[in-house]
Amino acid sequence: PNDNRARAGISSGGVFAVRIEARIAVWHPNGESQPGAAIPVFAEMGRVATVPGPLIRVPGGTDVIVAIRNAIPGRLLTVHGLHSRPAVGDAFNDSIQLVPGQVSTLRFKLDRPGTYYYWGTTTGRAFDYRTKEDAQLTGVIIVDEPGVRTPTDRVLVIGMLSDTLGSETLRAGDRQLFVVNGRAWPHTDRLIYEKGETVRWRVINASADPHPMHLHGFYYRVHRRGNGRADSVLTRTELVNTDLVRPGQTMMMSWVPDRLGNWLFHCHLPEHIAPRGPLGTRLSPYAEHQAHANPNPAVSMSGLVTAVEIRPAEDDTTASQPPPLPPEPSRRLHMHLRPNVGSTSYAPLYGVAITEGSAMAPEVQRGQQIGPPIILNRRETVSINVHNSLPEPTSIHWHGIELDSYFDGVPGVSGVRPQLATQIAPNDSFDVRFTPPRSGTFIYHTHVNETRQQRAGIAGALIVMDRGRFDATRDHPVVFSSPADSLAEENSVLINGSATPFALELRRGATHRLRFINITTARPNLTFEMKEDTAFATWRMVAKDGADIPVAARTPRLARQTLSIGETMDFEFLAARPGEYTLEARTRNGVLLAVLPIRVN
Repeated sequence: PNDNRARAGISSGGVFAVRIEARIAVWHPNGESQPGAAIPVFAEMGRVATVPGPLIRVPGGTDVIVAIRNAIPGRLLTVHGLHSRPAVGDAFNDSIQLVPGQVSTLRFKLDRPGTYYYWGTTTGRAFDYRTKEDAQLTGVIIVDEPGVRTPTDRVLVIGMLSDTLGSETLRAGDRQLFVVNGRAWPHTDRLIYEKGETVRWRVINASADPHPMHLHGFYYRVHRRGNGRADSVLTRTELVNTDLVRPGQTMMMSWVPDRLGNWLFHCHLPEHIAPRGPLGTRLSPYAEHQAHANPNPAVSMSGLVTAVEIRPAEDDTTASQPPPLPPEPSRRLHMHLRPNVGSTSYAPLYGVAITEGSAMAPEVQRGQQIGPPIILNRRETVSINVHNSLPEPTSIHWHGIELDSYFDGVPGVSGVRPQLATQIAPNDSFDVRFTPPRSGTFIYHTHVNETRQQRAGIAGALIVMDRGRFDATRDHPVVFSSPADSLAEENSVLINGSATPFALELRRGATHRLRFINITTARPNLTFEMKEDTAFATWRMVAKDGADIPVAARTPRLARQTLSIGETMDFEFLAARPGEYTLEARTRNGVLLAVLPIRVN
C-alpha cells in the first residue's frame, strides 16, 4: 500500500525529478498474509512497487521532469496525466504510449495548486472502464500553494478490482474489491486525530464506480473539486455529511471533530462495504450471512471503509476523568423491529413501529413497508429504546445526527475504547440517547447487513424541528428505498415504502417543504423530477443533508435533481394554482423507476 505521505523523487532549485516504471508486482489488498494478485503497477525505478503509484508532490511553480519506462512484458502502456497544470487548450493531448522496454522523458510545469493524478492502462480502456488487471495503475499529483512546507492533509485514493462494471441492473460481479490507498477494510489506515484538530483530506476516486462518501457523526466542508486535469476552488464551500464522488473526480474537504471516539468514513453503497472473500471474491450465501451476523467489524464489513479515532488533546486535563453521563431525556421513544406478515428467511419483510412512553408494541404490519418518520425537537434530549424482535442481529445508525460515538450504531466500532457498542441480538434492546443540535432532514437505518435489512424495511426519515414548528400539512418526507424482491429492485424504487404510493396532497397558495431522502441500496445516481403535464415545475433548494444552505443560494430552479445514496435534500415548492403534478424517479439514463402523484387543491 501507499499512504501518500512520502513524496517520490528529488527536488532542487525549483525542479522536481522522478523516475517511474510500470511493472508487474504482487498486490496484497487484504493484508500480506492473504492471497495476492500479480497486476501492473507503478513504481519508482529501483524501489518497491506501491498501490497507488509514487506520489508527485510539489509547490506551485515547479518544473517537473519524469522519466517513465514500460517494464510490462508484451503490453502496450498508455499513460495519462503527466502534463502541466493548468492544461493548455481543449485539444490538449495528455497521453503517451510506450511499447515494452521503452523509456520516455517528459517535462512540464505544475503551476496551479490542486489535487490531480496520473493513470495508465494496458488494455486500452477509458478511465471509467478500468476495472480489471490494470485498474491500480494510478498515482497522485499534488500541487501545494507556494510556501507550504509541511502539509498536514491526508490523501485518500479510492480504487477497485472487479470482473465487471456496475450498472443500473447489474449490482455486483463475482469479484468486487474496493480499496483506499491500496488496502481494503479492515486493513485500511486507521486515521487518528485530536479533539478540536482541523482534519484535511484530499479524496480521489480512481475507480470506475461512483461513491457517495459518508462521514459518521460530523459534517465536512468541500472546498475544492476537480477531475484530474483541472481543480477549482468552490465559490461557496459545501457543508455535507455525504457527497457523491464520481469516477475520476477529486475533492478537498475539511472537518473539525468535537467529540471523542471511533467513527467511519465510507461509501454508502452497501455492496461496496459488504463482506467479501480474498481479492473481492463473492462469498456463498451462507458464508455471507454468517459474516454479516459476526459481531467483529473486521468480518462483517470489507472494502471501502476507513476508521477515524478522535482522542483527547494532549493538553486536555479532563481526559483522565470519567465521561459525563448523558442528559436525562425529555422524551422517551420505543422503536420496535419485527418481521411483517409475509416475511420469510429468504425474503425478509421487516417492520418499524414507534411508540412514545409505552413499550407495548402495536399490531404487526403486513408486506413491504418503510419505517415511519420520527419527528424530534432540536436541542431536546431523546431516548430511543430499540427493541429487536427480528430473527437476526441488527443495529440502528442515526445518519447525519451529531451525537456521541457510542450511540452511532456501528457494532464493534462506535464508542470510546474499551466501551464499544455491540450488535442488538434478537430479543434484546439498546437504549440510544442524543440531543440533536440542528433542525433538518436526516435518516435512520440499519448498519448490519444493509442490503438485506434496508430492503426489508429497516430505514426511515428522521426530522428535527424547533418545538412546535412541524406542520404535517406542509412538511412532506419523500423517501426513496429499494424493494425487497431482487428482480423488482433492478427495475424500480419505492417511494415512501410503496411501488404505487398514495398521492401527495398539497394546499394551494401554501409553500410546502419537500424532504427527499435516498436510502436505496444500489441507486447512487438516482434522479427525480417534478412536472405539471410535460413542463417542469420550479422550486428552491433550502437544505442539504440537514444543513441549511445560504439564503443567497436559494434561487428558483427547474424541479430536477440527482440525489445519491445517503443524501437528503430539502426543497420549497409554492403551490400557486390547483393542478395535477407527478414526481418521477429515474435512472441517470432516464429510465423511469417510480411515480408519485401530487395534487394541488
